[in-house]
Amino acid sequence: MRAGVLVKVYISSQGPREKLLRESLEGDYQTAVYRPREEEPVEGEVLVLDLADEGSEWQGRMSGLRSSLPEGVKVLAVLRLDQLAEVTGEAPVDDFVLAGSTAEEIRARVRRLAGEGKGTVPSRGLVIDEDRYQVRVDGTPVELTFKEFELLRFLASRPGKVFTRQVLLEQVWGYDYFGGTRTVDVHIRRIRSKIEREGRTYIRTIRGVGYAFEPLGVDPS
Repeated sequence: MRAGVLVKVYISSQGPREKLLRESLEGDYQTAVYRPREEEPVEGEVLVLDLADEGSEWQGRMSGLRSSLPEGVKVLAVLRLDQLAEVTGEAPVDDFVLAGSTAEEIRARVRRLAGEGKGTVPSRGLVIDEDRYQVRVDGTPVELTFKEFELLRFLASRPGKVFTRQVLLEQVWGYDYFGGTRTVDVHIRRIRSKIEREGRTYIRTIRGVGYAFEPLGVDPS
């Protein structure tokens, strides 16, 4: 991908999930509605194919669409859990995501298919290895839960930007999560206890608003 050029991601979906998919990707990617023979992807682009509301013919549609796309187009399928259980052998798509996945999970899957592979998000003394789902502070591995890792990665990928607790809930836990915003505070506190040391503060609290990531690990004083 050329620097400064957003990868184009086509979305084939209907109903409320189309809006969710578009909102999950806009800003990081150039999005467009997939229209056969009118608006189609080319090599190096990604198609998000929503099959979660399809009936028994969903596998046939998946296979037929794959065969009609140009070589080099990556396909991410959105499936129900029961559909995923039916997939056998070599699937005609490049990756899957379950309906109801968080925006961060959708972006992570598209990012991998687009070949962007950020690998690591470095900061002062802190390394977030996205490929291995590992975090190190001054070279020492730090054990984070999956949600702690996703929350830290989300904040670190947008250094300096302030996010409200509600936005963090929607982006990391998902739009259909019914827990309160205190969940964010608890996870932030746990992350801080594991990564912040020697006077360095990586996650800054903006009182009355939310949180922001400080890549230089600012001194809280």
